Amino acid sequence: MTLAGGQVAQDLSITQPTMEATRPSAAAEPALGPLPDHMPEKLGKYTLSGELGRGACGVVYKGVDPFVQRDVAVKVARVGDTEAAQAEFFREARAAGRLQHPHIVSLFDAGVEGELCYLVMEYIRGDTLHPHAHNRSKRLPTDQVIDIIFKCAKALGYAHDAGVLHLDIKPGNIMMRNDGVAKIMDFSIAQINEPGRQQANETMAGSPLYMSPEQVKMDRLGPAADLYALAAVMFRLLTHEPPYQATDMDELFHKIVNAPVPRLRQYRPDLPTELEAFLLQAMAKRPEKRFASGGQMAAAMVKLQDRLRYSDAQIKRRESRDSLRNLRFFDSFSEAQIDEILAASQMLTFAPGEVIVREGETDNAFYILAKGEARVEKSGKHILTLDRGDCFGEIGFLVATTRTATVSAATSCLTIKVNATLMDQLSVETQLRYYKKFVETLIYRLSLTSAKLSAAS
Repeated sequence: MTLAGGQVAQDLSITQPTMEATRPSAAAEPALGPLPDHMPEKLGKYTLSGELGRGACGVVYKGVDPFVQRDVAVKVARVGDTEAAQAEFFREARAAGRLQHPHIVSLFDAGVEGELCYLVMEYIRGDTLHPHAHNRSKRLPTDQVIDIIFKCAKALGYAHDAGVLHLDIKPGNIMMRNDGVAKIMDFSIAQINEPGRQQANETMAGSPLYMSPEQVKMDRLGPAADLYALAAVMFRLLTHEPPYQATDMDELFHKIVNAPVPRLRQYRPDLPTELEAFLLQAMAKRPEKRFASGGQMAAAMVKLQDRLRYSDAQIKRRESRDSLRNLRFFDSFSEAQIDEILAASQMLTFAPGEVIVREGETDNAFYILAKGEARVEKSGKHILTLDRGDCFGEIGFLVATTRTATVSAATSCLTIKVNATLMDQLSVETQLRYYKKFVETLIYRLSLTSAKLSAAS
């Protein structure tokens, strides 16, 4: 329940009339009295400066630690004076206090002052993933979602090794700093077990939309329950839909336990089958069918990300090769030779009006227009229009010299920029074939220029 700058209170509350935020039955809650009406000026050594949000478990204020001069988030609640009530409130301190991980919100301190109990936590400038799970205009790129879930899986693996089960993983409990770093927060209903052991689940607590089947059935819980919830969060971030939807809690729980794992590509057919297969395993009904640990889940995500990146690279390379295959310059090149040329080149796109080569500048590149039309101007005067397959910059490629004309995109253009300094990396056969076509192009351009000069005279 840690708050950060800009976080909305709805991510805090567990009493909202929404399935995501309510607990289906009375879990072991601290015996809270009325929440403070007014913000205390100080709690312990911490100076408080403003309320960040409030929920059923307490109020969170922004504060300052005067000794180290850092901002903190201070969670405050009025708890009954029994040891059991205070111990329940400080469950989060016992859980999060033993965890120091770059992707878990840090807990610095805890204390009691009068009738108030408080926890002092890391103050984060950012927001939760809640907006990205609900607002389609804020949908995160797929590779960023994979990166967030990967880091959270590593964090959960670390927590599980320390004997801590979170049991309330949801978008509102994952912070994303303004620099994009993800951090898990709110260990208020965490279970603390001996590492490697599972504990009986005597109460049902958590966020129903992300609960695992064993959590719903109140079976013994292990790391697989948190990893299931993390996969459900991933499903929500990618689709903006929860894995299971229902009109009431009983129907929802029945679907979680009995309905088939939803197919990602029914919601996002544009996403790769490998991503769907990953989620089918991560959300399997039986815990032993899922990933055995957060580390194993993170490792699977690394392989998944590599496959997707490799696949994207293959697609882009194939598209680039296809763009060049139909150009007359490359009509005698093999696919392997075209790949070599691509390795020594850049595929560049230009919007209408953008300058490709500027008069007076110096470079040693040769350009081939793969798509679109370009205008050639000298001293501001239009002298030539280039079409798909045309080449320019031959002299600059041979001898780095000042460009004598400006070439700009007349329409949307795709160009291949061949860098002279990279040509030595090509095989001898490819270099010979390239320079043969290059000389033919140069001779054609010179003869065309001579013919125009003759006609003009």
